[in-house]
Amino acid sequence: MREETTIRIRAFRQALEKAVRELPDEYRNGSRWCELKSFPAGSCDLASNCLAQYLKDCGERGEPSILFMCGNETFREEENSTVHGHVIVILDGEYIDLTLDQFDEYTDYILAEPLETGGVLGTLLRKIPQYEGEIETRRINLDRLQGIYAWLRNRADAILKADPEWQGWERSIEEAREAAVKAFPFLSDTQITGSEQIQADTASHVSAQKNRQPMTHVGVITECYRPREVRLRETGTQWVSECGLRFRKSTGAAVGSGVWSANRLDLKSIRKIQSED
Repeated sequence: MREETTIRIRAFRQALEKAVRELPDEYRNGSRWCELKSFPAGSCDLASNCLAQYLKDCGERGEPSILFMCGNETFREEENSTVHGHVIVILDGEYIDLTLDQFDEYTDYILAEPLETGGVLGTLLRKIPQYEGEIETRRINLDRLQGIYAWLRNRADAILKADPEWQGWERSIEEAREAAVKAFPFLSDTQITGSEQIQADTASHVSAQKNRQPMTHVGVITECYRPREVRLRETGTQWVSECGLRFRKSTGAAVGSGVWSANRLDLKSIRKIQSED
């Protein structure tokens, strides 16, 4: 994950913490204040949707999406877990969980965890379906959250401006731009900015790409009757999507659901990704 993305996520977490004390009364009287007043407890849906919208508004690389998971009673008993319904964010091949520390067995939130690396969130998402629990990707939803989101966005921006690490990152970008202007005066500002971004993206993603298992196929999955194409990798009995969803190779149904699940993979649509060589 890029350095500036990590700093932004951390600032948004701080904004959520401050909202418990600082949020104006006009928003405390709203129907969704009850989700935020005991942050991080009970706040995962609000926090994740607002963070995803913030990252989208900031122009972060990739399209942020929401991932819902629900561990049933059997899962909680067998795994000694307190996780029931929970919501996190996926951005550019990384899980983000701002409220994981609401559960007794976890002491901190997660800024970034690469998909398919067997981390805390990856383990949860693998085990929940084993006990017929539910996993579902969703779109960003700010229903009755516009006012709270606007406050959180402005508060996070203010935190960023006062953050020495953010200030240092901005200085480094400006210094790189000035050096590029001196070295290549014939380039436009757009070309210079694009070159800087490519270098930053490359440096930030090298380690994550090394750890991530490659996607070898593409196929069409249907979520709540809405089809979309995703990249896949194959295991002995399942197809696994790039966002961590798992589907049975025998039926195409999502793992943890019945044969007639609304969330499924069209097995006939699967095709191998062709090499560019």
